[in-house]
Amino acid sequence: MKRAYRCSLTLLPFLCILKVCELCSSVRASRATKFVAEGGSLQLSCEVQHCGLAGWTGGWVFQELDTVGFTSLIPSERIEMSRSSSTANSTHLLVHIHNINQSDAGAYRCLISWPQNITSSGHVTYVNVTAAAAADSSGRSLSHRVLLCFGALMCFPVVLGFVWCLTRDHHPPSPPVPPRPRTSFAARVKPKKEKLQ
Repeated sequence: MKRAYRCSLTLLPFLCILKVCELCSSVRASRATKFVAEGGSLQLSCEVQHCGLAGWTGGWVFQELDTVGFTSLIPSERIEMSRSSSTANSTHLLVHIHNINQSDAGAYRCLISWPQNITSSGHVTYVNVTAAAAADSSGRSLSHRVLLCFGALMCFPVVLGFVWCLTRDHHPPSPPVPPRPRTSFAARVKPKKEKLQ
């Protein structure tokens, strides 16, 4: 029993160091699918947890649709790559692609090389490039909205007039007939008696 206890005490620091090293050489990135309109821009980021260790290198890799294997992204006029240290233990790798076109559709991820030829990669982000909207569609949709509002405003008085015509009386009702008295007026008048002389 003592032997097993000593063995576990010996292995515990080693496992802790291994776990710390594992946390200190990792890449955090979310798996996602993004839809970007052609001509738009795209920004992706991943977090490298290096615990202040030097000697690591990294960047972004890309796999085109219907191809096998990732290729490194190279900065250009359209592709900006940068780093920002969020803490002493982690760094964010950013890629910003301007004026997206159909050839930019595919899978993106960040790839990190650590000392002793160890590599880590973040989750893949899939990018779908959608067709750009027509240049005059915004003007056309605005004119459609104006036309729709104008039509609704014109329909409102027509509907009000229709309701007014349906609810107004075309022939006013004749005045009510006065009720007849139950006793006759003639019966109440007493005839005068004439005296004969």
